[in-house]
Amino acid sequence: MLATVGILLAFTVTGCAPEPPADGAPTVAEQEPAAPPSAEAPSDAGGGEPDGDEGAPSGDSDDEGTPDETDPVGADVDDEDPGTGGAGSGDTAGWKAPDDPAAEGPTAAPVLPEVSGRIGDGIALPTEVVVSLSSISTTTLTAETPGEQSGPAVVVEVQVRNESDEPQPVDSATVSLSAGAGEIGVPTWAAPNDPLHGEVPPGATADGTYVFMLDPADDRSVTVRVNYSAGKPVAAFTGMTP
Repeated sequence: MLATVGILLAFTVTGCAPEPPADGAPTVAEQEPAAPPSAEAPSDAGGGEPDGDEGAPSGDSDDEGTPDETDPVGADVDDEDPGTGGAGSGDTAGWKAPDDPAAEGPTAAPVLPEVSGRIGDGIALPTEVVVSLSSISTTTLTAETPGEQSGPAVVVEVQVRNESDEPQPVDSATVSLSAGAGEIGVPTWAAPNDPLHGEVPPGATADGTYVFMLDPADDRSVTVRVNYSAGKPVAAFTGMTP
């Protein structure tokens, strides 16, 4: 009985054993390649989301890379106090007058020394130059070119004699005429106007003619001031027109 059972088990095991593969057929190991190792799952329990410090920019990047919308362009420039007179400030609230104006430079044109005399006399100046009015007369002008005016005028002829040892420039000479009550003779370039120019050598003289509109021009009390060179003393002549 036991022998019969053993024979039956032997047959059963033999029938279940797999048949040997045919020649050239791949084995099971060769037919099914091994699966690649799976990627290591993230250890963070946050459902695979990247760490906020590594995968996404931090909130501080807004302060570093993007300007604050509330700050105007150039807000890094220090504001100037308008009262301090900073660069670009038109406010003069911080300005004050200097304690010693003379130490800061001239605040008005210098007053030139003036030597007075009568029309017809020569006036000797401290610079060894003698100025005189060689002639004063009246005329009536007729406008000939644009800008000229017609009317009565005073013609003044000025003579400058150099008694110094150096040439005296007269290119910057100015001559003015005033009448009573503050009336001013208006200079004009109309003929016979021919002002002083160049320089006067030692021992030589130079002449210039100046024309002033003045209405009326006859029999007027006038003062003629001659500054033969800029910054030099002034010769002032008083008298009557013809």
